[in-house]
Amino acid sequence: MKQHLRSAFISTALRVKRHKPEDAIVLSCDPRSGSTWISEVLGAATPSAVIWEPFHRDNVPEVKDLGFAWRQYIPADADWPEAETLIRKVMSGGVINQWTSWANPAVDFLRAERLIIKCCRANGFLPWMVRKIAFKRKPIHFLRHPFAIAASQIKMGNFDTDGMDRDLDRGPYTQCMVETSRYIRGLSTDEEKIVAMWCRTHQAALNDPLTHERTIRVHYENLTMDPAREIQRVFDRWGESMPGNVLSLVRKASRMTEKTSKLETPEQQVSKWRKHFSDKQVARMTNVIIDFNVTNYGENVMPIDEDS
Repeated sequence: MKQHLRSAFISTALRVKRHKPEDAIVLSCDPRSGSTWISEVLGAATPSAVIWEPFHRDNVPEVKDLGFAWRQYIPADADWPEAETLIRKVMSGGVINQWTSWANPAVDFLRAERLIIKCCRANGFLPWMVRKIAFKRKPIHFLRHPFAIAASQIKMGNFDTDGMDRDLDRGPYTQCMVETSRYIRGLSTDEEKIVAMWCRTHQAALNDPLTHERTIRVHYENLTMDPAREIQRVFDRWGESMPGNVLSLVRKASRMTEKTSKLETPEQQVSKWRKHFSDKQVARMTNVIIDFNVTNYGENVMPIDEDS
């Protein structure tokens, strides 16, 4: 009952404030990518509140009811008005429950001048979304080396091969992804499948010139090595001055990672996935990237395209 009342209070506060979808700050990222860190930094710039993972099938009934896959793909030119209605509702703070509102105290939503939409499941429809909503601040397309994503997911024990297989056939537009579904099912190791799913999910956004123009591509590795520079670049692309308090926060690790990351140098943080894989495994994962014609990452630790 207490959580229900909290969600009702937040929903009412956001309706009164009448946030517009175009005003949202979108952080489109991957699970285990370090995105919580950057959301905390951006939230410190202006009174903000985070809408947490609003496209999570198990925790947001509206998403499941609409038939979304875990990593839903929507073609850039698709006409899916129900999905557009839902996404606009999400961006304006209209989808609130215990899950989507947990990252901030309730009072933060009352004070918030901006909403930060942190979503690990929007990459597959990012090109479609930036065509449907004219965001005032370019969404952040936050990338981390897929080998690091694979190492983290396997280490956490939250990778489900059977679940991935089922999700390949879930949701609208699966007919557009038949070839990549067949390819992923033909792979023999978990790490290859995770990397292939990363490539499949990001491929449309990485290859779309309009998405490149309408978003800000930020690499976790560059952010870790030089956080002040990367956060400054985001504010520059928004045409805004970076508030002074942000500078004092850019080197602070997120609540989810601070216990381990304080013990590591930036170089160790970006390269620690190498400890988890043999040279043979790296070679096999690299072949997956090549097969998808992804050029942003390879067998080296740092991104190939810094998008500076």
